[in-house]
Amino acid sequence: MATTKTAHAGHFAIVRIHLHIAGACLPIAQLGPDFLVFRNPVPHPPADAEISMSIDGAEERWTVRLKDGISGERKVRIVPVDLEEHSAT
Repeated sequence: MATTKTAHAGHFAIVRIHLHIAGACLPIAQLGPDFLVFRNPVPHPPADAEISMSIDGAEERWTVRLKDGISGERKVRIVPVDLEEHSAT
């Protein structure tokens, strides 16, 4: 059986995601539409926070609400602040 090698010129993006809260910058391992997963969670009461996501140096930031705060669990529920404010009116 013969095999053929194919060359792939791929690109691997450099992605960094962090939660900024009360002067701390916590690395995020995974981000979903209504949750995030911390690498190392630090307890914090419910509050607004900011997520920064950098892909190949281009950064975006948005505000989220940690409805249940951060406990010892790695997975935390989030709500985008702009969506929550629209649903309250």
